[in-house]
Amino acid sequence: GHKWMLGPEGVALFYCREELRGQLKLRQYGWHMVETAGDYNQASWQPARSARRFEAGSPNMLGVHALSASLSLLLEIGMGKVEQQLLERSAYIIERLSASDDFTLLSPTQAGRYAGIINCKHQTMDSALLVPELKKRHIYCAVRGGGVRLSPHFYTPMNKLERTVDTLIELATA
Repeated sequence: GHKWMLGPEGVALFYCREELRGQLKLRQYGWHMVETAGDYNQASWQPARSARRFEAGSPNMLGVHALSASLSLLLEIGMGKVEQQLLERSAYIIERLSASDDFTLLSPTQAGRYAGIINCKHQTMDSALLVPELKKRHIYCAVRGGGVRLSPHFYTPMNKLERTVDTLIELATA
């Protein structure tokens, strides 16, 4: 939940179709996951029939409320709009870097195949050298799979993406 859902670390969402719940093995055990949660005098231990059976201990309530607020924001904006803006930002980076002979795109570039993560590699400059130079200029990215991973979200201003791509090209040709 802490990346694309804008939530804090340490909390996530889990969904399992009801008919498949029994096929998943429980690897942790705790008071919250039993059918009779809160009944400490219960002699037998039975996993809850609901998805609560996967909640081994006390829920991270601070994280749950923070993730709830993040999801509320995303739903208020509208997931269609979030998706559209995220893909527009990715398409912009793909278009700009595809036009440069200095970069190879390592992530998918076909419509319907790319998402919010773009991985690119300069033809001659090592990505491990390029990323620290970008960070010095307050452009935060990572080295992944031998390339520079950019991951703009729907809220990333377009002028920041323009500056990012311009800086990438400038550093790589310097």
